Amino acid sequence: MILLYDDSFYGLLTCVFEHYYVEPVEEIYSKERFKGSIIDNYRFVETDQEKAKRVEKAIREKFSDDGYMALYRTFLSNDDHKDCYILDYLIHGFKLGKKIDYLYSEPYVINIRKLSKKVGFESHRFLGLLRFEQRGPYLYAQFQPDHDILPLIAGHFTDRLKEEQIIIHDTSRNKAILAHQGKWIIQDIPKNQQEHMLENLPVSDEEKMFQELWKGYFKHIAIQGRYNPKLQQNFVPKKYRKNLVEFK
Repeated sequence: MILLYDDSFYGLLTCVFEHYYVEPVEEIYSKERFKGSIIDNYRFVETDQEKAKRVEKAIREKFSDDGYMALYRTFLSNDDHKDCYILDYLIHGFKLGKKIDYLYSEPYVINIRKLSKKVGFESHRFLGLLRFEQRGPYLYAQFQPDHDILPLIAGHFTDRLKEEQIIIHDTSRNKAILAHQGKWIIQDIPKNQQEHMLENLPVSDEEKMFQELWKGYFKHIAIQGRYNPKLQQNFVPKKYRKNLVEFK
C-alpha cells in the first residue's frame, strides 16, 4: 500500500500514524510528487492534526533534537523520495532511539543526513544572499531556492528586522513569509496574483537610487588584479544571481 498526503508536514505525520495504527505501508509520497502507475495500490490520507501531533510528540521523545531537525529539514528538501526515506528512518529510530544518531554507515541514516545537510546549507547561504528592496511600506525580497527553506530562514529575518514589515517571496513555490514585530506567517500567493501584488507595491525612487549606489560600490571595490570568477561562483552560484542587485 502507498499513502499520499497533501504536502504538509502534519500530512506526512498523519501517514506515519496510519502506518502504525491502521495498516503497514510500503511507501509515502506527497500527492503533488507521486508518479505512480495504474497498477499501484494507493490511497490519499486527509491530514489529521491530532494524529500528527501524537506522532510528533513520539518523535521528540524518542529522537534527539538534532534527529528531529534532520527529519524536518529532509521534509523541506526537493527530493522525490524524501517521504520514503523519512518513513524508513522513523521505523528504525522508534526501535533504536537516540542511538540512531551514531549509525553513520546505515543507508536509512545516510539518506536523511545527506538531504538535511543540503537543506541546511542552502538556508544558511541565503541568510547572506537575500536582497531586500523598499516597496511601499514593505521590505520585499524574492528568491527561487532549490529547497523549501522559508520556515528555516523566517526566524532570522523576523528577529533582525523586527520593526519592519517584510515579505520574503519564494516565487518558485508561490508562497511568502509575511512578518512584522517579531511575528511571521507563511502565506500562499497564487501565481496569477503575484504580478498584481508587485504592481501595487512599486519600487520607490529612493530605493532605485540606493540600488545604483550599491552597484557602483560593488563595481569599484573589486580589485581587478585579483579577479577570480571561479572562486566567486563557489560563493555565489550563478543560479542565485538573478535577484542580487549587484549582479544585475
